Amino acid sequence: MANTTTRIPGTTNATIAGFFIDESKAENAIEELRAAGFSDREIGVATPHQEGKVGKFWDKLTSRFGKHEHTENASDLEESLRDSGIPEQLASYFNSELGKGGVLIAVHAGPDRATKATSILQQNGADVGSAAAEWHRTRSSAQRVTGQHIQLLGEILRIHKERVSKGEVRLKKEVVTERQNIEVPTTREELVVERSPGTGREAPGRVGSGEKEIRVPLSEERVHVEKKPVVNEEVHVGKREVQDTKRVSDQVRHEELRSETEGDVDKEQIERAKEKTRRTA
Repeated sequence: MANTTTRIPGTTNATIAGFFIDESKAENAIEELRAAGFSDREIGVATPHQEGKVGKFWDKLTSRFGKHEHTENASDLEESLRDSGIPEQLASYFNSELGKGGVLIAVHAGPDRATKATSILQQNGADVGSAAAEWHRTRSSAQRVTGQHIQLLGEILRIHKERVSKGEVRLKKEVVTERQNIEVPTTREELVVERSPGTGREAPGRVGSGEKEIRVPLSEERVHVEKKPVVNEEVHVGKREVQDTKRVSDQVRHEELRSETEGDVDKEQIERAKEKTRRTA
């Protein structure tokens, strides 16, 4: 952010600031602050400034506050925020966020109304600096680590799967001949002759006359074999997927940091520095 367009009133020891990404929410917050009794002199506003163009949002503010517009560079804005009672770390954080766009609202509320001002800003979606500590820590860490750097590379195994033909199964029918033995009950007729002694009574006629022959027909059941095809079994053929786990292994390489020293160098300190880098990587 090269310049900002600002209107920040006088200094007090209880200044609350909130950063808005959405200009409409910032406008709503200003209206609610005024409705809560905060005067125009107690409400400060800063937006990114484009040369020759301050934007529709600032035009709306000038209609409410009057023409108090002035521009200052980023370092001057941060100093103004600190002078207005905002802690240095928080002032740096807000100045950095404002450089990306948005609207910064500072409310000079006094100790007795600071809670009310904070509540109005947060209810309208303001960032009141909750991430300032983490931002400052990250920024300080990045500033401390200077000089050259070296990347330690390592290989990892990436698994790719492809479907290949494993084989083929062919199912077909063939005729198998086997002998079956079946026991079938049958009936047949046999000749039965019963003989009993005579009574000795006188018979008519003479010997050689009368019936000379009796015919008795005999029958039996015969078995005839007939073969008919029937369905013995139905076979359904298809495929299904079965989940298996296969273990694969290969050798991988990685790079480690090695140090070589010359002269009067504390080798133990070098090793400690390397270990610290590994733990915080």
